[in-house]
Amino acid sequence: MAVVHGGPSFAMGQDYLSRLPVELLLRITRHFETADLCAFRLCSRTLERALHYFFMDEFFRSKQFMLTEFSLQTLLDMARHPVISQTLRHVSIGLEDFLVYRQHHPTNTKLAAFLITAVVEQKALMTNGSAVRLLATAFSLLPNLETVQLRDYDSYTPYRGRPFEALRSHGLWRLREHFGWRSKKMMRITCSPIFSTQAFAIVMMALAQSNARPSNLEVSSKHRNGIHYFALDLAPMPRLDLHGGGGDGGGEDKVHVFQVLAGLRRLHLHLRFGFLSAVADDFGISDYLPHRDYTHPASVDCLPLCVWLAHCPKLEWLRLNLENETDVDNNIVLGQLGVPLPDFYPFPPGSEASRDITLPFASHLRRLDLGRACCYQSVLFSVLHRLPALEHLSLWRSTLVTKDCHPHGTWEDFLEALAGDRLGKQLEKLSLKRLFALTKPAMNMYMQNSYIITWNGQKGIEYEAGAEVSMASWQRKVLIYYERDRGQADFDSDTDSVESTQNDDNGSDVHEYESEDEHEQTESGEETWSG
Repeated sequence: MAVVHGGPSFAMGQDYLSRLPVELLLRITRHFETADLCAFRLCSRTLERALHYFFMDEFFRSKQFMLTEFSLQTLLDMARHPVISQTLRHVSIGLEDFLVYRQHHPTNTKLAAFLITAVVEQKALMTNGSAVRLLATAFSLLPNLETVQLRDYDSYTPYRGRPFEALRSHGLWRLREHFGWRSKKMMRITCSPIFSTQAFAIVMMALAQSNARPSNLEVSSKHRNGIHYFALDLAPMPRLDLHGGGGDGGGEDKVHVFQVLAGLRRLHLHLRFGFLSAVADDFGISDYLPHRDYTHPASVDCLPLCVWLAHCPKLEWLRLNLENETDVDNNIVLGQLGVPLPDFYPFPPGSEASRDITLPFASHLRRLDLGRACCYQSVLFSVLHRLPALEHLSLWRSTLVTKDCHPHGTWEDFLEALAGDRLGKQLEKLSLKRLFALTKPAMNMYMQNSYIITWNGQKGIEYEAGAEVSMASWQRKVLIYYERDRGQADFDSDTDSVESTQNDDNGSDVHEYESEDEHEQTESGEETWSG
């Protein structure tokens, strides 16, 4: 019998690894970087099968793409993959825009030509219908799609041994082949609400064309890129032929956006109103618009939002981050929620929504988040009283004003009134972050004359009711710690943020975000996959 000297062979070691329970394999591999994890999976078919589900869930459950042909084609290739299409549940569309500034133009003629070509191709993709067709075909091939998101920032998350490395849109790092380190200057996060609005309209048209009906629709921004009201369009559109991309839609010739809204359970919108007033002033037609004051029952550019909400009967979580030209618009938007819609405003053909009930989800809504809200205390209470099932209220960067615009006592009065109201007993969780108090008897444009509200030095508080202390009792106690910062604070300043800007969705200009889908591919491995 031959004796083999030395330690165990590689094959024996490999066999030992294959016999380990999945739980131990996951504990071993969770500290691997991406390249090491991929190499480990190639050791044997047994290891690959044991780690397959967890690998796919980590790297392909959530992906981010951008509005370029290469990126959207990659999404379509993944949607056509028999395994990845079953795994992909969260699709984010990054708002990367080719912004060509003269000082950033490459001196190399070849690079400059490539940049100009990229600009033309992206604009053509967004205007000739190609982006809608690519997205619609991809969405129709994703049977488990749950969340569609638009965002204008990168995700910074501790990931696979690379702390706080950005997880960017797929294809963005391909530009390094052409521009190297200058790629960050060549393609920048958009600073244009018009671009955000157009991208949102493209995504909604694509969802309407496909048979995908995600339960979550989100628009999140760190750069004040709220979408304009004219993106909330419900007009029917001709059905596209997706070439076998996912059903014929029952043979209908028209598709409707409100069919997408009917199944939404989570809706997050970053909105920018007041645009109509600015255009009217430019063209000298302001006198033809309704007079805008704090108590006006209707505002033309707020109606599309109300009509949208009238077609969302199943909402459980609504987030509205309001980005307005004036705080008067902000107050009108909140005041209109739940108000019967006027007869003159057209509803889309086939709509079954009621004009009398613009909050059909009131009996289902469990959570309401309001960001950058500036309104009367009575307006806020009127909205809350229309939501009988509300359990979680979050207010972020918000300002309350009273009829006499008294600078003191606004938030004290609100908490006292909330504690004595049925809402005080009904709420299970309350979040108050970066709130402001007015110091001038006027609602000026950017709230520059305001104080930051703190509680015992903290700029934000959050409480979850329990058996020991009820929400109403806590609200009364927290008033003891209520105070205003002595120095004035610019409403648009980010210096009051105590979180690191490297945190994913907790930046100073993003409503405290609770993401369930942060399992995205790192940049180092994004180009290694092929369909």
